[in-house]
Amino acid sequence: MIVTPECVAPTGCALGEGPVWSPTEGFLWWVDIKRAKLHRYNPKTGNTRRYDLPIRASALALHDGCLLMAGDQEIGLYDPATEAYERWCTLSDEPETNRTNDGGIAPDGSFWFGTMDDREKDAQGGYFRLGPDRKLTQLRLPSVMVTNTMQFSPDGRTFYTCDSAEQEILAFDHDLETGTLTGRRLFASTYEFGGYPDGSAMDSEGCLWTCLWDASRVVRYRPDGSVDQVITLAAPRPTSCTFGGADLKTLFITTARVGMSFPALDSRPLSGSLFAIHVDVPGLPARGFGVGG
Repeated sequence: MIVTPECVAPTGCALGEGPVWSPTEGFLWWVDIKRAKLHRYNPKTGNTRRYDLPIRASALALHDGCLLMAGDQEIGLYDPATEAYERWCTLSDEPETNRTNDGGIAPDGSFWFGTMDDREKDAQGGYFRLGPDRKLTQLRLPSVMVTNTMQFSPDGRTFYTCDSAEQEILAFDHDLETGTLTGRRLFASTYEFGGYPDGSAMDSEGCLWTCLWDASRVVRYRPDGSVDQVITLAAPRPTSCTFGGADLKTLFITTARVGMSFPALDSRPLSGSLFAIHVDVPGLPARGFGVGG
């Protein structure tokens, strides 16, 4: 089954990322990493708004009416109402060229996120956990080139992540009591599509929707790793996705235009836009930071 999303916000982001749906506001929030911008989309009016950020935020999470954000080499809290930013903690032992990348909320309310070499030359990206008590710890996972996807199955017992450069989606067994990860295994390879796995979203049936950079596709993978559905985009570099809308049946997809040649941009002018499509299976409600269960 192949369906086509529509562009709902032609924002021309250099590197659109980190979409999160706020059900209380009815807004979709996302960032443009390279330009240090925060974007907001209101589906009811079709209006967008852009905010300047003090960091190159790469991942967002909801927290007490504000946005928890990972960016550069730190974690902080941003209040869109006042445009005030509060730094919470910094990554003290990361390589100088590293920055944060994707992130997500675990079943216990902690914020999991990864880092990557911003030059995309060395496999020195790591994984971190920010607990509800704001304690930052590094997860014991192998270093990768580009960390992406921080998603958990509906029951919280499986953790999914991507080693983007290797075109692999990985799965781990997740202990709900201790947060320990075991049983590292290959969940799916994206080599057949010619794309690189980027950000993902989980639906209520336990299927993982993953954006494939350079393949113009978002793929729905069943829990056994098989392909169920493929969405094609008018932009070659989808970066991440999330579910929104009152029924959580709207899949929002962020895209990028960074690194594309002028001829490529001429042929794909909607690159960097926000896309949306109605799907049959709803997503999972966004967890807030510090809210377990």
